[in-house]
Amino acid sequence: MKSSIKLASLCLAASLVALPLTACGGNNANNQANTNTPAASSQAAPSTTATGKDALVGSWEYQGGGYTYTFNADGTGTYDISGNVMKFTYEATDSKLSITYEGNTAPMTLDYSISGKVLNVKDSNGADTLYNRK
Repeated sequence: MKSSIKLASLCLAASLVALPLTACGGNNANNQANTNTPAASSQAAPSTTATGKDALVGSWEYQGGGYTYTFNADGTGTYDISGNVMKFTYEATDSKLSITYEGNTAPMTLDYSISGKVLNVKDSNGADTLYNRK
């Protein structure tokens, strides 16, 4: 019972990570000047956009710090929230990323793109969440 509560708490914490990102969202025109826009990396990044499972493989750190996604080639991964690690499975096709956290049955599906060393994941409100390749 205690492990079920702990797992539920971790899943809740993961879903709460997106809430602060949506709160500081607004429209994308206003967000271009905020901290979600990569400074030097966006100027040096190639203009091509990569998608698919192979493009995601590796570790990606949230530009605001504290959160790291690691995508393995076998479709598994981890989400590290300041030392609390959650396991997941994922599928990536075209511009859609589906993540199913351990203990959940329904995947979370989000739009994403990769430009250079920057992973952009759109939250449920369409706001950009940027991660740098580690």
